[in-house]
Amino acid sequence: MTTPTVSVLSLTQELVGHPSVTSESNEAALIPYQHHLKNLGFEVRVFPYRDQQGQAKVALEAKRSPVRPSSSCGVGYFCHNDVVSIDGWNCPHGGPFDARIADGRLWGRGSCDMKGSAAAALAAIARIPQSEQSAAIYFFVTGDEECGMIGADLLAERSEFFLEMVEKQSVGIIGEPTELKLVNSHKGGCHLDVISTGVAAHSSTSDGRNANLQMIPFLSFLHDLYARSQTDSALQNSDFDPPQLSLNFVLENHPQSANITVGKSVCRIFFRPMPNTPWQSIFEDLQSEARRLGLQVVPLRPLPPVHTPADRVCVQETLKLLDQAEPLTVCYATDGCCLQTLRDLIILGPGSIEQAHRPNEFITLEQLEMGVQVFERVFRKFAAI
Repeated sequence: MTTPTVSVLSLTQELVGHPSVTSESNEAALIPYQHHLKNLGFEVRVFPYRDQQGQAKVALEAKRSPVRPSSSCGVGYFCHNDVVSIDGWNCPHGGPFDARIADGRLWGRGSCDMKGSAAAALAAIARIPQSEQSAAIYFFVTGDEECGMIGADLLAERSEFFLEMVEKQSVGIIGEPTELKLVNSHKGGCHLDVISTGVAAHSSTSDGRNANLQMIPFLSFLHDLYARSQTDSALQNSDFDPPQLSLNFVLENHPQSANITVGKSVCRIFFRPMPNTPWQSIFEDLQSEARRLGLQVVPLRPLPPVHTPADRVCVQETLKLLDQAEPLTVCYATDGCCLQTLRDLIILGPGSIEQAHRPNEFITLEQLEMGVQVFERVFRKFAAI
């Protein structure tokens, strides 16, 4: 079988040109992934599911087996094809899905995070004839990384190819933008809502009960916890910048008019757990204190941080390929939070996180081309002769 030539530039334009805002279904935008993977000799399977907002989504698993298997562990590439909102898009080079090229950059929503990376991975695989494979190459796509990561959970539970990777101790590459530097650790995410209920009424009467009054003692606890997170070394990890949990909270009142007593007060809390910190106890303490104060608690599933020890073979071998001295850390979360039954997870992809989610998102053409070269070297290292 002759492996088709794939242009990373035209493929990125094609992927960006299919809208896949995370609040909508990603099914139509998944079609080009399926098409190109099948052309490259992959067996492709899809998994319909619904995200945390109830929107219909699709996840994908794909595998290309070696012609001459060996003891090599194999390698898998993981990406998401959903993108953040296009509200406020402000780019002089076209709309969010026009995928225009200007000033040495490709502009468009998802170009950096992370359709450019997926295109680079596909173009890299196209450079590796199946006859040269010594182990399987896997490819995975989720549709809700930006809004809950249910798709990654589904793959971890139901994907035959992912479970095969776990059994073989294959290397997993999360293709998020790292400027093609190897990252072995990233923060996770913990969300919870704390709710107090009052009685809404005209504020000139005594009929109402302001829900904020019941919230005040919890806010005092939250204030003290925030101060502790800024100063207590046990809650910090100096490998990250910033080294704190980045505890943040937002208050919502319903109704919000000043002449109506507040009937419902919601405190939305989010923090970013790090490896080697007692983040689980923080998550539990927030819930237990809120319940002690008679408040309602609605926790979301915590996303644990990712850490692959630097002495793992996959980390050391990839560092050599990249001529990089040490692995880096990043403060954002990825689908890797849900894939940690796979011991060897690294984060590596073209583009900069500083360009992602912006109203004029872009990826440089240089990073796209370099991404193909880097991915080819890494894929060959773990899955080719």
